[in-house]
Amino acid sequence: MTETYVCANCGATATRSFGVRSIIRTCDDCGENGRFLHRSLVDSLSSLPDDELPENWESMALDDRFEEALKRGLIEITRS
Repeated sequence: MTETYVCANCGATATRSFGVRSIIRTCDDCGENGRFLHRSLVDSLSSLPDDELPENWESMALDDRFEEALKRGLIEITRS
């Protein structure tokens, strides 16, 4: 079983044999060291209603979008 993680900066992906919410690593594509969010978290951002999102949503990094959605109560994190 592999899990996919998405670079918050450029959207590149990395796979790992474990499942956590995010990992910190240097991206092979953009060279930035930062957070890679689990694919399921990134997917949850695409289903949010446009009228609930800030104007600069598309220009925000993925991890900033995720944190903003949490603050606004648009998504919830639950333990499995």
